[in-house]
This record gives sequence, C-alpha cells and structure tokens, in this order.
Amino acid sequence: MEHIAHDETSFVRPAEVGEMELYHAKTWLGKYVFSQDAKTIAIQYAATAIAIGMVALVLSWFMRLQLAWPNTFTFIDPAYYLQAVTMHGMIMVVYLLTALFLGGFGNYLIPLMVGARDMVFPWLNMISFWVYFTAVLLLAASFFVGGGSTGAGWTLYPP
Repeated sequence: MEHIAHDETSFVRPAEVGEMELYHAKTWLGKYVFSQDAKTIAIQYAATAIAIGMVALVLSWFMRLQLAWPNTFTFIDPAYYLQAVTMHGMIMVVYLLTALFLGGFGNYLIPLMVGARDMVFPWLNMISFWVYFTAVLLLAASFFVGGGSTGAGWTLYPP
C-alpha cells in the first residue's frame, strides 16, 4: 500500500450561504392557511390526523359496546357495526397512520436530516395537505349521508 498525501488546496470549498432574513407570516391566516413552511405543514398534518383519529377511537368504542352487550343500544344495529368496523380500519390506516408518519414526521424530520431549510416543492407540499384535509372533511361528512358512511360498497376504496 502506498500512502498518498492530499493537497488541502486542491479541493473545492463548499459554497458558503450567508445568513438571510426569511419571510415570516404575521397573521394566523398567512401562517397556517397559506404556509409553505415544511414544519408548519407537518404540524397541520399531525393535528388533522389526530383529530380524525379521535373519530376512529369513538368508532372503536361503539364496536366494543356492541360486542359487550349485543343489540342493547338502539344506535348500534348490526349494519352500523359493520360500517363502524370498515370506517375504523380505513381511518386508522389511511387517514391517521399514513398522514401522521409520512405527512407529519416526514415534513418535520426530512429537512432536518438532509440539512435543508425546506422541502423541494413547498407549494406542492401545501396543496397536498389541503387535498388531504378536504378528503378528511369529505370522509367526516359521509357519516351523515343516508345509507351510512360505507354505502358506496366495495368502490369505497380499491381492492
């Protein structure tokens, strides 16, 4: 083995980025509705996921009530029980865990891990949260539709 001495002057130094004043929203509307900051979007994902997770928690209570005392409560019939099982599973997997881990932790931790100030496409990141939020509102509104929340049958989500 031969030892090769490296010349310290032959390396290209990394570009130094000076400190700059970044934009900070001054109103609640500017900070949380139109924010393109990855950490703010991560907090929005986490808060929305936890809120819809509370709906799934209540559905699990209804399922346990039906299992503990069958046909005792008038608001939990067998058809509603099956809908509660379906909606609980879908909310927990798709709307809580996926959003919390990928949207919440991903937006909060990935810029820190790669040493970036923000995500690559902040506008697309903001739009993806609002699409998710709209889907959560639509899912919550489906509980009040005639025929139940899973009245769409197998077309509710692709098999």
